[in-house]
Amino acid sequence: MLQNEIIEKIRSGGQAELGVIYEEHRKEFLQWISKEYHCSSDDGKDIYQLTILIFYDNIRQGKLEHLVSSVKTYLFGIGKNIALENMRKEKRYTPINQETWLNEYVADESGQGTDDSFFEFAKKALVKLGQPCQQLIELFYYEKKSIAEIASSMHYKNGETAKNQKCKCMARLRKLFEIEMTKPQNVVNHGY
Repeated sequence: MLQNEIIEKIRSGGQAELGVIYEEHRKEFLQWISKEYHCSSDDGKDIYQLTILIFYDNIRQGKLEHLVSSVKTYLFGIGKNIALENMRKEKRYTPINQETWLNEYVADESGQGTDDSFFEFAKKALVKLGQPCQQLIELFYYEKKSIAEIASSMHYKNGETAKNQKCKCMARLRKLFEIEMTKPQNVVNHGY
């Protein structure tokens, strides 16, 4: 199938095609981002998740209609921009996650969030995450609370403990999101 046909299928809701692209480029992307930008494994995974979500969003919003390069080149370009932006903001590499992207780019669009499969995957993963992780993630990413404020409101020993807990929660959320995203579409979900 030609790249532009794949883009058209994804625009029409083709999750299978997006899944193929996700799997096809994941390993090489993670190796590349780790080597080029000295990212940790977790940071690389976060950047890849965000890259795929931006790729998907660009297709769905009509920003990407025809590729002049390969899908791989396009994805790696997005990843490079994310890594560089992250470096500029933090002066070091820090985790980037799909919830920030979803909150900033999808949830703000009135009515579209509920039709977006990726947003649904993230919502399901967040629900499955459970407490106290769900509360911590929501306080940090949705309510924009500082680590110190979270430590105080959730009764953590200090900010460092809250920060460590947030990292653990994000790792769990990332795994749950990947599980949700790779589930076959035709399987009926009975509470899992």
